[in-house]
Amino acid sequence: MKRPLHQRAAWPLLAICCFVLALCPAIARGQGEQPPFVVTPAQVVDRMLSMAKLGPDDVLIDLGSGDGRIVIEAAKRFGARGLGIEMNASLVETSRAAARREGVAERARFERGDALTTDLGPASVVTLYLSPELNERLLPRILAALRPGSRVVSHDFAISNWAPDRTERLNVPEKNNGRGGESVVMLWIVPANAAGRWRGAIGHGAPRRAISQGAASRAFEFSLGQQFQFLEGGLHGPTGATLAFKASLSGDRITLQLPAQGAAAAGEVHARIAADAMTGTWVAADGAVSAPFEARRIAARPDLY
Repeated sequence: MKRPLHQRAAWPLLAICCFVLALCPAIARGQGEQPPFVVTPAQVVDRMLSMAKLGPDDVLIDLGSGDGRIVIEAAKRFGARGLGIEMNASLVETSRAAARREGVAERARFERGDALTTDLGPASVVTLYLSPELNERLLPRILAALRPGSRVVSHDFAISNWAPDRTERLNVPEKNNGRGGESVVMLWIVPANAAGRWRGAIGHGAPRRAISQGAASRAFEFSLGQQFQFLEGGLHGPTGATLAFKASLSGDRITLQLPAQGAAAAGEVHARIAADAMTGTWVAADGAVSAPFEARRIAARPDLY
């Protein structure tokens, strides 16, 4: 005998409801899931802070701070101020208690928060022991928020396709539940944005006037292509020819190895970048003569990432 129509219609609906209810715990776990806490060995903590050249004037932010050991060590040994960001509320309380025991609670603070939404602007040093996926998502925020010359140090995991400025490998006995293993510590120095077209001038007197006049014989133009801290230079001649030259960048400090062309004299420039300006010194190729150097960016700054 056939069931009534309303009963037949109810069965598929009931099955769907049961299926959704069965999924709810898994959905809830996915939404509230926290990254696993893995202890950073003391040997690695020491190397991370040493590679960052941490000092009392630094502000360190540790993303995924766990039991707080990096921030506490930064305050105890180096006199730095630190902030640990951790999603696990219990670990935040553990870290605060440890900072009080060590007498550094005023310099070592801990907050419950998300690494991806934390304001990184105050930091001069950022430390990471996060997954490659999280590091990749953090990259645009690191480049946008941190000042040039700030240092980023990561334990074991790279930051997307950003090549580190320095890498060290350690044999760590505590790793892998005491079986030992290798830890990799990587350091990045946040680069200034040097990309674009620049107008520069060399010499005593009034290099700024030569730059602003543009057509003056003492001014010359050059372009810099940039991928993170790596640069490629091109010097534009009066006839339209472009000569390639080497350039390097560390934080806001730039070095240009200029060839001779037009108003540019062969030599090496050492300068600092601040927004759309370079200021520094040109030194002749033979080292016998030096002179002031200034440049202004004359095209919009492209993004680094």
